[in-house]
Amino acid sequence: MSLDKTTIAKRYSKALFDVVAEQNQIDQVRDELKQIQQIFDDNEGLGKMLTDKGLKDDQKRSIMALLTKDASKYVGNLIKMAFDYGRMDDLTAIIAEFNRLCDADASVVRAKVISAIPLSDEQLQKMAENFAKRLKVSKVILDSEVDNSIIGGAIIKTDGLIYDGSIQTQINQIRQRLVG
Repeated sequence: MSLDKTTIAKRYSKALFDVVAEQNQIDQVRDELKQIQQIFDDNEGLGKMLTDKGLKDDQKRSIMALLTKDASKYVGNLIKMAFDYGRMDDLTAIIAEFNRLCDADASVVRAKVISAIPLSDEQLQKMAENFAKRLKVSKVILDSEVDNSIIGGAIIKTDGLIYDGSIQTQINQIRQRLVG
């Protein structure tokens, strides 16, 4: 029975998180994993290439040596284990899940705000502060997107939650009340 990418990411990241939290190394490991993520982002298909049979073992080993060269023992062990178990194609998902665990541990929520016009840094900061109070978390990090189809107002989306204060939604709600 093969495991899906989400299950693999959760298992590996949880194990890594538990170990580095115990050693007070969360921030250092997160920084290292950010660099590894960048390597995979810059070299599309690297994980798949290191997982499949297309490359010779010595070629894979030389790439692995580069990936683990300056890595801490925690990140080095994660990369080696992912390689040994044929999970290099899952490494970016593992890193994403590790980042999610770090955010949850620090009471940080990442969200996307969609507005009809670009928002200033001041508006984004104020919105993030208010949203953090509403969610009872220490910090909200907002990613901004413009979508003029919402006419005005804003929509904030985060893991499974949508706060929709757009004028388009308000118009649709009024229309529904009038119709039915």
